[in-house]
Amino acid sequence: MILFYLLITVLPLTVHPIWSMFVGDLTIIKYLGLACVVYAAGELVTQRRPIEFFRTWQARLFVGLTVLTTMSFVALSKPVPWETSPLMIYLSLIMLFFTTLVLLDSLQRLRWTLLATIGGLAFASLYVLREFQKYYSPSNPIRPGYVVGDPNYFSVSALLCIPLAFSLMQERRPRWMRSFAAVCLVLMILAITVAASRGGFLGLIACVLFVLWRSRHRARNFALLACLIVPLSIFAPVSPLARLLSPTYSDAEATDSRYALWASGLRMIEENWLTGVGVGNFKALSPAYQQPGEAVQAIAHNTYIELTAELGIFGLLIFLAVPIAAFASLEKSRTEALRLQSSLLYHSATGIQGGLIAYAVAAFFVSAEYQRLFWFMIFLSICLSALTRQIARRLARAAQRQTYHAAQASLTDGGS
Repeated sequence: MILFYLLITVLPLTVHPIWSMFVGDLTIIKYLGLACVVYAAGELVTQRRPIEFFRTWQARLFVGLTVLTTMSFVALSKPVPWETSPLMIYLSLIMLFFTTLVLLDSLQRLRWTLLATIGGLAFASLYVLREFQKYYSPSNPIRPGYVVGDPNYFSVSALLCIPLAFSLMQERRPRWMRSFAAVCLVLMILAITVAASRGGFLGLIACVLFVLWRSRHRARNFALLACLIVPLSIFAPVSPLARLLSPTYSDAEATDSRYALWASGLRMIEENWLTGVGVGNFKALSPAYQQPGEAVQAIAHNTYIELTAELGIFGLLIFLAVPIAAFASLEKSRTEALRLQSSLLYHSATGIQGGLIAYAVAAFFVSAEYQRLFWFMIFLSICLSALTRQIARRLARAAQRQTYHAAQASLTDGGS
């Protein structure tokens, strides 16, 4: 399991000099993922326990989206190196799907996996903060994000984990886990502030509102989150709030380029609404759909527009259905966990729900359909559903045994 925990920890380090280094045709992190797949396959064979891979709708929809992406790539996409193609991304996601569902078969493993998830984001946050501390100056107002790939993508990953860390802080035991989650939360909020993603900030507001709405101590938690977020947003030398209220020339230029890309994406959708232009083709084809003065060649910076333009309307509908199904499944797990008095499952489901809401908002401003932590949260929602059913069956069997023994004792007493 240590390899799996390590894999989850390093997921946010997308451009790390070690983990993203190619050895042959694959990166180090992909070799680590393959090792986890082999371990999971071995455990599946030796334990011989049934795993319902496709019981939930989010699992079925994920497979459906993978099939549609593969068809689009074969039929419409331009030749690209296979190791950097969308197919390679989905293959790695399938391996993560398999590994996660096989290995997360107990509450203890779930707990350590969640800690590895928020711990990995906290570790990535240290990279972001160190880069900001080392290179930022008023004359060089950089937005840090080299090792984590990009400040906007880092912000999306952090948004998926911030509500989870906050929810784990509500766990009554063990106390050290609450402290660990609190430290991770502070580091992530500090890092997301200096990353200064405007879309990320809107996602943060959305998940904060959700967390407060679901909280039992709204006033206390509002004060805690306000003390963390508001002073940083106002007084930090660079922050998403400052970029929203007082955009610089480069901020305004970035906004204009996004408008141009969104407009070209909408034209692309209008002409290819059924099949799309082919997965991975948006950047190459966007200039052909732009008007004079809109010469911008880049990804769409909008998950929903890019996905619809590339895969068509059915691709968008399947993609949207995935987090909706996951959210509904988490809500069911959360309600059942409350009945079963499983604090870990309850807070895990709540935290992942908050992350999905934050992602849905931030995805309007960044092309994040391939974000690995997003899909990992989807896979975690499947595991929570399975663990909830497992605990419910265990308690039902215990109740049946208790009833049986009580009946036997009653018969014995009656015979006496």
